[in-house]
Amino acid sequence: MSPPSDTPAQRLDVDLLADLIRTPDFTGFRTHFERLVDLGLEPSQRDMLRSVAGHAFAALLDTARPDPELLLWFASHYDAGHIEPNKELAERLARLSRETKKRRAYEVGASPPQAGTVIQTRRVVQLSWFGVAGWQASEACRIKRSVFRSPQERTFMSALRLRFPHMDAFPNYPLDQLCELDRLRPMVAGEIWRYALHCRLDAVLVSPADGEPVAVFELDSGFHDDPDQKKRDGWRNQLLMAASIPFYRLRSDDPSATSVDDWYQLLTNEVAHSVNVGDRLRTRDVHSMLVPL
Repeated sequence: MSPPSDTPAQRLDVDLLADLIRTPDFTGFRTHFERLVDLGLEPSQRDMLRSVAGHAFAALLDTARPDPELLLWFASHYDAGHIEPNKELAERLARLSRETKKRRAYEVGASPPQAGTVIQTRRVVQLSWFGVAGWQASEACRIKRSVFRSPQERTFMSALRLRFPHMDAFPNYPLDQLCELDRLRPMVAGEIWRYALHCRLDAVLVSPADGEPVAVFELDSGFHDDPDQKKRDGWRNQLLMAASIPFYRLRSDDPSATSVDDWYQLLTNEVAHSVNVGDRLRTRDVHSMLVPL
């Protein structure tokens, strides 16, 4: 009896193809694959061959520098339906597509400029992430905020404390802490009195001994030229005049450029000579029965 001829099952050596992938020997794989793909394989064997070819294509894409000729060969069989798509292969193909686009973009950007062309530039952006730590959460979530409402207030308060070091100075101080608003009510219009309930003053100079106000300061700028703001400024003037509290309006043409030294000089030249602090240096404990005249 003559030996049986080779059947398609005998000719499909999956182990040999797998060894060629592991080696890797993609040229040898191509040779055996081309011999097998033209055979009349059974459907199950053809599906197995397509599956092995999919793993081979993915392995080639995993190499550092895939052979361009092999890439084209695998791509042609992939388009012809001889290679089974799988998740691994899809990821490698997507990565290859991204890298190819980046390389082309770089080559376009790095090419020497020609006359009349637009030169592409690259921008490097550094991002930093800061997390919330401990009791600083309110700072990160912007719950807390500075007592100063502007850089101008901060520099002015520094100058005020330097010019009157024996006094206490406070920013954005509520008017109802300086006087009895109920006693002011008959002296001003109802609209002005309601405004006084929420009025805050830019800076207050206070006697440290008894906490009585010595002077009040308002810092004006171009914002105060607005008609509505002018009306509110007039209300403040009336309220402080009715309360008999010395009141100074100071204006800077360029608040952002006014330094501590500038404010100090202004306080010295325009304010210091009229601020009466001497009579306030007393305590209510010692002079409990006396009031300033």
